[in-house]
Amino acid sequence: MQTAVTGGNGFVGSALCLRLRELGHEVRAIVRAGASASGEPARLVQAGVQVLGAELADPNSLAAAFAGVEVVFHCAAEGGFHALPEALSWINVAGTENVLKAARHAGLRRVVQLSCANASLLGRARVHWKENGALGQAPLGALARSQLLAEELALHASDGRLAVLAVRPAWLWGPGERNNLAELAAEARSGGVKLFASGNALFSSAHVDNVVAALIAAGRSEQGAGQAFHVADPDYLTTGEFFSQLARALRWPPPRRGLYALEYASAWLRRARSAPGPWPEQVARRGRASLLDCLQANTLLGFAPHKTVEQGMHELAAWGQAFPDPGALERLARPIAGAAEIAHCVKIADAVKEA
Repeated sequence: MQTAVTGGNGFVGSALCLRLRELGHEVRAIVRAGASASGEPARLVQAGVQVLGAELADPNSLAAAFAGVEVVFHCAAEGGFHALPEALSWINVAGTENVLKAARHAGLRRVVQLSCANASLLGRARVHWKENGALGQAPLGALARSQLLAEELALHASDGRLAVLAVRPAWLWGPGERNNLAELAAEARSGGVKLFASGNALFSSAHVDNVVAALIAAGRSEQGAGQAFHVADPDYLTTGEFFSQLARALRWPPPRRGLYALEYASAWLRRARSAPGPWPEQVARRGRASLLDCLQANTLLGFAPHKTVEQGMHELAAWGQAFPDPGALERLARPIAGAAEIAHCVKIADAVKEA
């Protein structure tokens, strides 16, 4: 199978590229134009992955990168809760729209979008939550709203010529993950990861290996076009149990419990001032129950998670030995998209219009 992966040098994208190569597929990793050949791209090249530069703001460059490909896995996105809303619109929403335009132009048969369970994030519990669960309101926060809009654009584009599916991972984790772990590391350095509540809320996590397997299943399946699919680990844990195990694996202090109402109110004040620290959506992710129903992925995609939390924690512990203190992990955080990213996207989009 000829495949392309946008965001091929990202956490999920690079893991997906390497796994596809292990399975014998031809893989193109689509990275930002001008990205260094060192680091992750170099590792991909060594594995036999073709690395090509393209821009999400330029559908023409994407179409050229997709030429001759059968399936595109769209993994490029901005996942920072504190990213500027306009940047989220450019990267997550307009970027997805451009990928879909390019896919049609290149004659692809299938696009699999890496979405996120944040697309249904609320300030209330989501227990046995199905993909078509009625929100009754917009998702909580600019990031979640951009993720839902991008997903809706993708799924509504699915038709008889181009099948589009979306994979919605729960809390993403695993060795090498930078966004969630950096956020937690900052708290661990200050006394322990915050649970923002009692720690008894049910919790769905998604190890990167399970997410990659689900993406590949979606790329192969002849069913499920125009639908979203939850992906989560096979374990049923509480937030207290999951983050206690994570803290032990990384040799951090035990997690701290809190009072949800107080933590949530404080987070709204921080957001109003654009202050650092957890915003309401971050508090809700850990303080409210989030148990996803993953039956649809099993039924239509034939997918079942194979990596348990216990197995993943052993891997995380081995990887974490290279980071002797939480501060070392905190410094791995990716820069969030701000004014410079917006200007970059605008410049490229303007150039495309003038061409």
